[in-house]
Amino acid sequence: MKEVRSLQELEQVLRALSNPVRLSIVGSLAQGPKHIYALAKELKLSYPLVHLYLDSLEKVGLVESTPGGASSDQRERKYYRASSFRIEVTPQRLQELYQEEEND
Repeated sequence: MKEVRSLQELEQVLRALSNPVRLSIVGSLAQGPKHIYALAKELKLSYPLVHLYLDSLEKVGLVESTPGGASSDQRERKYYRASSFRIEVTPQRLQELYQEEEND
């Protein structure tokens, strides 16, 4: 399970989740792994846009990709799924992260 370990990491994760389309992507992938084309079709978005969103979500650890089988045109397919994560934002947790940053 992904755990936020710094204020900077928390900011990146919250920024990624602040977009309603990225929230929809994570919600859709929570139902099961999907190929980017299927996800783009489901969300009625372009492939390049979904690719950008998936890259940003993968960079902060909210989604994971795994190679799938080759398609009929012999291209390797990547499948995405939601990572296991829990984000807890409380004054106490923010204080802990702040103090850890101050001690480093």
